[in-house]
Amino acid sequence: MASEYVVGLVLGWLSLVLGLLLYRVLGHWWQRRHYGADIDHGLLLVEYGRRMTGTLDREGIVRLFTADLPRALGVQRAVLLLPEGHQLVAGELRLPISQAAVRWVASAGEAQRASEGQLRRLVAQGRIDLSWAAVWVPLMRGIDLLGLWLLGSREDGKVYAARDLRCLTALGRQAAMVLETAQYAEQERRTASEMRALYQQVVVAREEERGRLARELHDGVLQDLCAVTRDLRAQDSLNGGNGSSGARPSFGELGVRAGEAVQALRGICNDLRPPLLQSDLISALRALAESLDRRSTAPIGIEVPAESLHIPEDVALAIFRIAQEALNNAIQHADASEIAVRLTQYPDRLRLTVTDDGRGISGSAEPGRFVAQGHFGLAGMRERAAMIGGKLDVQTAVDYGTVVVLEVPCASGSPAS
Repeated sequence: MASEYVVGLVLGWLSLVLGLLLYRVLGHWWQRRHYGADIDHGLLLVEYGRRMTGTLDREGIVRLFTADLPRALGVQRAVLLLPEGHQLVAGELRLPISQAAVRWVASAGEAQRASEGQLRRLVAQGRIDLSWAAVWVPLMRGIDLLGLWLLGSREDGKVYAARDLRCLTALGRQAAMVLETAQYAEQERRTASEMRALYQQVVVAREEERGRLARELHDGVLQDLCAVTRDLRAQDSLNGGNGSSGARPSFGELGVRAGEAVQALRGICNDLRPPLLQSDLISALRALAESLDRRSTAPIGIEVPAESLHIPEDVALAIFRIAQEALNNAIQHADASEIAVRLTQYPDRLRLTVTDDGRGISGSAEPGRFVAQGHFGLAGMRERAAMIGGKLDVQTAVDYGTVVVLEVPCASGSPAS
């Protein structure tokens, strides 16, 4: 009886082992039939991770993800869409970042099969034919979407297995890190280029300013003072008993002409260095707004704190010059019906806003675009803001106007110098 029990137990265990082996063999066969041959994902991640690390430009990443990687994965077609404004772009293919399918994939943060669930319905509702895309892979860095990788069907006709999706997700995250690095590197290059252009412009502007001052002083103030000098000599000669057939010059006229010369010279000095800044930024801004309002077709309103601000002179000068440049830009280019200046003091920062309701700026408001066209005003404002530890932002839309916002952090109740 005992021997029969042992034999039955052994046979049961053998049946279980054979069943498990048969299950694994059949499962492996089904996996190969359904998903195709296994891909060495570990080797793929190491090899292409190394290649991505050595690629620090967008073009290199695009080549890697649209040619090399698809070939290694046996994928028929692949597209890498990268951000451009508020769209993801690859050639003629454009997807709004706000599009429902894009938001869905980005919120998941992982590779998604296009044939499953909500993504299939969202793609079907779209205007662009994306029926060829079998897998959507977001290139995520934290919560930021830095790109979208679309992969077509595999060449062997098999579907993507779950382990393939995990590998694609990892590759997408590696690419996002490289793209972020490339983005920072490109930003640094643009900044360096802007700084070089600004330096050259400063040198040219300094020489032009010297020439302008020489002309103003020679043709205006100097001539007036020379005329005053001649008249004073004539008056002196008459008072000394020397005869003269000319009419006696009036001391009042001499005073007027001398006053005009003084005012002209004072105007030049004010342009170079507003005297009110030495005591009060608020008064200087009010005087600036009143002065520009007299020659502007659009009224300029100003709202500033009632009390004076105790801030370093270099900070006051930078805020004044930024306001001056922004107002001049609005007067010359905006074709606005109203311009407003506001200076607001918060416990931790100062905020200057210059707003107009004019035509706005068409296209990007990045300084590099204007520097390339020979316009240095916006880049100069950003440079002044950076020199005092502040941040300048330009918010604009065509036909809705422009807002220039400067924020300067405060330390111990006053802006940092």
